[in-house]
Amino acid sequence: MSKEASSNKEVASVQLNLLESQSQESHLKLEDVTPKLDKIWFRYPWLFRLNFHLAGSVLVLVAGGFDGTMMNNLQSLPSWNKYFHNPHGSDLGKLNIGTAIGGLCWMPFAFFLTDILGRKKLIILGNLIIIIGAILQGCATSIAMFIGARFLIGFGGISLAGASPLLAETAYPTQRPALTSFLAASFPLGSFAAALITWGPYNTSMKYNDWSWRLPSLLQVFFPIISTIAVFFGPESPRWLISKGREEEAFKVLTKYHGGGDPDSALVKFELSEIKAAIAMENANTKNKWLEWFRTPANRHRLGIIMGLPVMMQFCGNALISYYLTIILNNIGFTKTTDKLKINIGLTIYGLVWSYVVSSICGRFKRKTLIITSYASMCFFFVIWIVLSALNQQRHFKDKSLGNAIVAIIYLYQGCYHIASPIAVTYAMEILPFTLRGTGIVIYQLFANVAQFFNTYVNPIAMEAIEWRYYIVWCIWLVVQIAIVYFFFPETYGLALEEIAVVFGDEIGDIKEAGHRAVEGGQVFEEKPVVSTEEDVTRTRSKS
Repeated sequence: MSKEASSNKEVASVQLNLLESQSQESHLKLEDVTPKLDKIWFRYPWLFRLNFHLAGSVLVLVAGGFDGTMMNNLQSLPSWNKYFHNPHGSDLGKLNIGTAIGGLCWMPFAFFLTDILGRKKLIILGNLIIIIGAILQGCATSIAMFIGARFLIGFGGISLAGASPLLAETAYPTQRPALTSFLAASFPLGSFAAALITWGPYNTSMKYNDWSWRLPSLLQVFFPIISTIAVFFGPESPRWLISKGREEEAFKVLTKYHGGGDPDSALVKFELSEIKAAIAMENANTKNKWLEWFRTPANRHRLGIIMGLPVMMQFCGNALISYYLTIILNNIGFTKTTDKLKINIGLTIYGLVWSYVVSSICGRFKRKTLIITSYASMCFFFVIWIVLSALNQQRHFKDKSLGNAIVAIIYLYQGCYHIASPIAVTYAMEILPFTLRGTGIVIYQLFANVAQFFNTYVNPIAMEAIEWRYYIVWCIWLVVQIAIVYFFFPETYGLALEEIAVVFGDEIGDIKEAGHRAVEGGQVFEEKPVVSTEEDVTRTRSKS
């Protein structure tokens, strides 16, 4: 390092210490340099293009929603039951569990592919695997072939490991909460599409024909194809590009999609400099990405949330509706296929509206408030559901009004679930620094799939054995989850992606200073981060 560079670094460290002793209001914030949009976003061509490409990432979870509802409805089709010899109990669990096993198997590959391939290529790879799996499922001639195809569909979920970070790292700052929430909201979009597609053939001459279940399976390729096209022509994550030393490419991405083509945009300078400083500091502190999870109390806290949150979202009881609504409806007296398909279509529309409304406005509310409100309201409706189910059984399912009331409660419960579901992945991406984000989303999905594995296999057995009494378990667990969120989840509302580390007690003064100096001094590529080595980190902290 030259004497001039050393001198500049020492001056920068002194300036940082002085600024940290003052009010943090002296630093520019992201909101200070983010232009206020006078028109709706789609009237800005550059922002419209960005969101179109990011929509490809949003559509990744459509496959999951499509699969769950399609399997739910296939269980109502005479042709499917006849072809596979009326599976039930553990046999039914085996047919559903293929996607969960496939989801578990992609984890070891995703750990290094997220870093090697980048976000875009991983999404495209996963989509292609889902397309192959859907074709094989539609052409299945045996249970083994059907389960194998479902394994591939589950393995294609590796695309989520690229989609979540790409959305969080590439979205326009003011739209990041909404876009990352739209990812989870796309799940009910897939549910709605599957409900319509399985309803259609049932009401045609294909009702008792194998095409009534083969066609929905084949049409599962539609959304992955659209997603692949949108992502292929879109930008790569500027944060991933910077981590690979491709700063000029990252600058071009930010200039084109965040600066509207203006290379002198204050927002672009601020973002680029903060990202560079954050990644440099993280790299200086990180010797091993796996050991990094345990190195500091803050990272151990993050790990606990990343492992716990997906399990909590799976253990809200919603999986009962997603995969086994047919059994629930049978238990309350709805045995006609037409009635069950109508209820399922209504639920998917209802969930879809709730998800997109909540996703659109989630940036205005605190994350913990949304999650706790969701859990508390689900618990409330679960209690009513349990009481009505007990009364319905006592009356031998002959009171139609009780059955209708239970269906209404299921609708209300489903709406409450979709208050928290869109924000879960958003929150997970927000609390993770860049160096942990790639492995973090894999850990998140790993625990989600483990929980899904339990749900898909155990739920049908438990519901056949104790029926509505099984709901009491989920009701109690929701109360436990409320306490966990209240006491252990920090709030991230109103903070930029690089600034959220402060809620875990991490020092971010150097990051904020880098963004401030880039805007004030007009430097982007010439400027070096205040902290670039582990020795600098230690010296800066000891001085402060």
